[in-house]
Amino acid sequence: MLRETEARDRAAFIELLASPEVHTYLGGPRPSDVLEGELPEVPEQWPGRFVVDLDGMMIGQILLRRPARHRPAAMGKVDLGYLFLPRAWGLG
Repeated sequence: MLRETEARDRAAFIELLASPEVHTYLGGPRPSDVLEGELPEVPEQWPGRFVVDLDGMMIGQILLRRPARHRPAAMGKVDLGYLFLPRAWGLG
């Protein structure tokens, strides 16, 4: 199921952002203790961001957004991004 972010998703977002498996090619993982201090109690909600929920637990996120305006070739198009927790695939 896709839904908006909730307070119960905070730990999963920290796990997602700190995961070396997820962020190897996305600038690298961030330290969990830094994320604990920076991430709000309820992860930010914004249009086009959805939590992927399986049986009441966040296993990933889907991002649907328009490309930056400085990319003229992308005008009129939409980016679809996704990140899943390694444990969702039996890897963590």
